[in-house]
Amino acid sequence: MELRFAYGHGEQVVEVADERVVEEMRLPSPEGIEDVPAALEATLADPIGAGLEDVVRSGDRVAVMTVDFTRPNPSPMLWPLIERIEGLGASVEIIIGLGNHRPMTAAELEEFIGTTAVLQPDSRGTQWQLGQTSRGTPIEVSPLVRAFDKRVVCGFIEPSYIAGFSGGRKMILPGISSYESITHNHFLILTEGRKLGVLDGNPVHEDMTEAALAVGVDFICDAVVNPDDSYAAIVCGDLVQAHRAGATRSREIYEHTVRDKADIVICTSGGWPYDIDMVQAKKTLVPALECVREGGAVILLGECEDGWGGEEPFRRLLEGEDPQAIIAEMRRRLADGDVEWHWAPCSTGFLFSSVVHEKKAQLIVVSGLAADIEPTFAEAAPDLATALGMAEERLGPDASIIALHDGRRVICR
Repeated sequence: MELRFAYGHGEQVVEVADERVVEEMRLPSPEGIEDVPAALEATLADPIGAGLEDVVRSGDRVAVMTVDFTRPNPSPMLWPLIERIEGLGASVEIIIGLGNHRPMTAAELEEFIGTTAVLQPDSRGTQWQLGQTSRGTPIEVSPLVRAFDKRVVCGFIEPSYIAGFSGGRKMILPGISSYESITHNHFLILTEGRKLGVLDGNPVHEDMTEAALAVGVDFICDAVVNPDDSYAAIVCGDLVQAHRAGATRSREIYEHTVRDKADIVICTSGGWPYDIDMVQAKKTLVPALECVREGGAVILLGECEDGWGGEEPFRRLLEGEDPQAIIAEMRRRLADGDVEWHWAPCSTGFLFSSVVHEKKAQLIVVSGLAADIEPTFAEAAPDLATALGMAEERLGPDASIIALHDGRRVICR
């Protein structure tokens, strides 16, 4: 059979015997919302917590914080929401929650949301400081948001490999937070409880929520997104309660029971823009870890036209340390409170290490970053066919395969 995987703006294709494929994991999408403005109006009329008209007053200056282009397009929901807020007599400015991502270009903004009249905070430089969370994360956000009377979130809820689910509080941390805040919060991936599709007991989620409550979010309007990027549902209202309702719906869509583990897992985050850099592309390794047998192989497909995506320091770490030492060093630093900001975020090194050290598996990466990957403990391949051949050299020509599509969201159990 032919296996076709999204890769950048194109595909990677390989032919394998049918009997080798344990599963081709491509989650179905429930029926999406056809009339988003109408669905938004219905949700605004029945919010979870205070309604928009209870929050926004005439004359208010309102910040509507939304996502960048590494996420689904918010425009069908964003513009009707802004119109509704303006109808209450308030003025609105759009803030893009970049986190540590690069600013969007004018062309990207026009294509994505149809305007360049946005604010794009810088995670470096002077920040608005509000203390720290109970886990020691500095609560530092862009000073841009301090001037607004009200803060409204407009984004998406889908599974998150760090925070359990995206959306809600994540627009504050990491969205508009400082480099230092993001680093410390992301180091919490090393603590017990952090898991894809889990909120309760997840230290990363709880830390994010604590920071968002300190900054203040007056209203959220988040869409639960389907595997095909259509909207399955919209939730509105309270930062905590509405977000949890959306996460519950998202779990119903994305939770998947793996029938059997495979010798080889071929995985992709879903092509551009979800593999625009390694920050995005490596997310598919989380479900891949649940699908590969110990000692097997994981083939990661991610074109990464924008490079590492802010994780440049990890090239040196991955070249100079063995996988076990990287994880041990990160855990020691977190325990000692010795978190170096230039390590942020630490997730690529952690996930690469998890494949090779914890699973004792071969990690083969098909990417535009091949030259950077060569000196690391991962292996680089120019294309999927070559990568599969490399895995078969170790595991044999009949090694079983799981094909994991759009793996950034799948909650494998």
